[in-house]
Amino acid sequence: MDNKILQNLIVSNMSSEVNLRPLSGFKMDFSANPDFDKFFFAASCDCGTSALLSLEVSIHKTDDEINKALPSLIEKLQNQEKSFRSMNCTMHGMMRKGFIEDTK
Repeated sequence: MDNKILQNLIVSNMSSEVNLRPLSGFKMDFSANPDFDKFFFAASCDCGTSALLSLEVSIHKTDDEINKALPSLIEKLQNQEKSFRSMNCTMHGMMRKGFIEDTK
């Protein structure tokens, strides 16, 4: 299945409550696995924090296998977005700065 078609399928099947932006052309290889196509999405908060969420799909999967797995993949992505949005801005601030151990 073409990557653009798959990305459009993912976006069109997301709940209307989800506010994720697809990041087309975003190239990062976190898994270092060339056998997966990666799809990136961004979620943002008014405090300025953004989350980078992704899905990976094996290039060896058939269109039928992808279509069967799509609801589960989308559900996981939506749950990650909801988790990000349920954090308060103080927590988002800690994400931006990193967790710094108090050395006192």
